[in-house]
Amino acid sequence: MLVPLAFVEHNRNFIIKEIRGNSTDKNRLIEKGFCIGNNICLVKDDNNNFIVKINESKYVINFSLANKILLGDC
Repeated sequence: MLVPLAFVEHNRNFIIKEIRGNSTDKNRLIEKGFCIGNNICLVKDDNNNFIVKINESKYVINFSLANKILLGDC
């Protein structure tokens, strides 16, 4: 079952299974390492901003983008 990043548990590893949205959003995410198959961990969410960890780097994304990243269990 795929779950949007905006609704997953904190401090648990997931695998990116799908990225939805227009090509601009997808390209922006891929440039930062949000690629299908990569591990991702939601570190914190605050005021509709989400701090995620990918490949030892941390990024802040908004709710709209977090809702387009679909995750599955490791």
